[in-house]
Amino acid sequence: MTVLWIILAAIVAALVALFQYGYIFGSTSKTKKPWFALLRFLTVFCVLVLLIGPKFNKKTYETLKPQLLLMVDDSKSLTYLNVASQQQQDVDAILNDRELTNKFDIKTFAFSEQVLPYDKATHKGLETDLGKAISEPQELYKDRNKAIIILTDGNQTSGSNYTFAKVDSKTTILPLIYGDTTQYPDLRISQLNVNRYTYLNNEFPVEIFVNYQGDATVNQDFTIKQGNSTLYQQRLTFSPTQRTATINANLKSTSIGTMSLRATISSLNAEKNVSNNTRNFAVEVIDQQTKILILSDVVHPDIAALKNAIESNQQRKVELAKTSDGKDLNDYNLVIMVGVNSAFAKAYTQLSQLGKNTWVITGTTTDFNFLNSQTKGFQIENDPEYDDAQPLINGSYATFNVDEFKFNDYPPVQVPFGKVKANTPLEVLMFKQIGNVETNQPLWFTYEQGEQRHAVTLASGLWRWRTQSYQDSQNFENFDNLVNSQVQYLSSNKKRDRLELDYEPFYYSNKKIVVKAQYLDKNYEFEDNGILNISLKNKTTGASLKRPLVLNGTTYTVDLSDIAAGDYSFTVKVDNDNLSRGGSFSVLEFDIENQFVSANAQSMQQLVGPENVLYAGQLDALKKKLMNSDLLQSVERETVRYSSIIDWEILLGIILLLLGIEWFARKYNGLI
Repeated sequence: MTVLWIILAAIVAALVALFQYGYIFGSTSKTKKPWFALLRFLTVFCVLVLLIGPKFNKKTYETLKPQLLLMVDDSKSLTYLNVASQQQQDVDAILNDRELTNKFDIKTFAFSEQVLPYDKATHKGLETDLGKAISEPQELYKDRNKAIIILTDGNQTSGSNYTFAKVDSKTTILPLIYGDTTQYPDLRISQLNVNRYTYLNNEFPVEIFVNYQGDATVNQDFTIKQGNSTLYQQRLTFSPTQRTATINANLKSTSIGTMSLRATISSLNAEKNVSNNTRNFAVEVIDQQTKILILSDVVHPDIAALKNAIESNQQRKVELAKTSDGKDLNDYNLVIMVGVNSAFAKAYTQLSQLGKNTWVITGTTTDFNFLNSQTKGFQIENDPEYDDAQPLINGSYATFNVDEFKFNDYPPVQVPFGKVKANTPLEVLMFKQIGNVETNQPLWFTYEQGEQRHAVTLASGLWRWRTQSYQDSQNFENFDNLVNSQVQYLSSNKKRDRLELDYEPFYYSNKKIVVKAQYLDKNYEFEDNGILNISLKNKTTGASLKRPLVLNGTTYTVDLSDIAAGDYSFTVKVDNDNLSRGGSFSVLEFDIENQFVSANAQSMQQLVGPENVLYAGQLDALKKKLMNSDLLQSVERETVRYSSIIDWEILLGIILLLLGIEWFARKYNGLI
């Protein structure tokens, strides 16, 4: 088809050239210049070819080897089972096998709590997520035939149960199991559930699950201690038919602060691993709950979403009331008003007299004339129309850390059409995004007047965001944490500090230990050129260390995950400013990777079948399966590339050159 267009272009160009230079319909001999006609023909022809843009396709063929993906378990458990060196030997043997390297495209990854490119196994991983080791390489290379070799002890400590992982039709999974699979007598605390917070002089529940592995009937003592004091004790009986026990204990908090506890099941005489007989845990004892009132005369799903989000933090209690209920607002740390109108006049008067902080959330029933009459910090144009707007997080918001919140592509909410006029400096948490247009109009903002703090959310439909949070991550944390950050800021009238720290009162040693700091300049705006260092001291040993905090978005952070269990005090200092803040926390000893006495081949057998589970050193059997697999054969792939016959820039240059030559020739011959 392209050839026909080119032939047609040549005919048209010839006709144009012949007509213009007098070869058609007659003309004077003066204009009959064959060289001029040739130049015009070439020019017109090149223009038409440029418009046609002829292309040709080029087919290439390449042979694709099947992929061999080595997933190397890099967690601590292989060290505890004394098989790390054996695993390394097998990895090296596979990578150096000439037949395998000739047949397969080999790629190697290390995994523990996450999957990473493999360099060399360190076996320092704090957790093992075998589910990721199975699913992520399938997703990464979903269009290729592949074998996934998992070199592991089979023990999983985090993530979804890999026994039920999905394996696609292009994938063969062959596990290599390391460690003794013999079942030794063992008692272990498999799980411990406790609330993170409790209240002074209250009882709090603790639920503990103890598992038994053995063939005899045994009677063992279970205790919960605080220091040397025994708070709970129970005698447990286990047998081949009774392998689990559930303990439900109610303990009493007696002092404010971190309550460090230890749960222990006494060990068996022949027990090989006793480290899993003990579990350290802690509870933060607080004096009282923060009481929050949601005041509204309308029934709306946003109210339920806010209540559930706020009460996800057990330090907070939410009450619902109407304006007609006559609540004493002095009983609450924070009042949230939804759908403000003239019925809120009495509440506004009382809040002003008490100097209380407020959070106003507009809805379709909000009376903006009344709202404007009650606020000095801002005014909103009274417009009856509403827009559908999506949230756009302001990365420069400095009142609290917003780096961890992800609201991209969240569903739209209803926002008032009228613009916001600021009468005092506003800190914008979210801007409005209308369709694909990012605006500078605030959707959610905070401001301060004297000692009072206020937040305003110009949105109706917040429940959609909480639902989206669950759809994205199977939990409500993204939405709930944002709401609780706002509540934390509003529920205190404490003067804002230029250096604020964010840390937990206690950490488990198998989790990340991160201390965050927010540093503001003298105008209380985010400062990104701070030099922050943390000085950490172990209260028991006196050992100390100093580390820099690294800027991450609008927050300075330091990772202390490698420190030993113990009680610590610390100071964060800004070296280029006269600012410092201190605190303390505890690290509770718990190594989940040291909870196993043997390898777990049974779960892998359920996943891929007993015939496909191999053991340390069985490389010949592994190689035989790989070489003889019908799936793992090389395939030929055809690639079609389309290219233009003539580069358009060169062709355009030729056209300009032809036009130039023709113009000068005509000028020279007096035709112009």
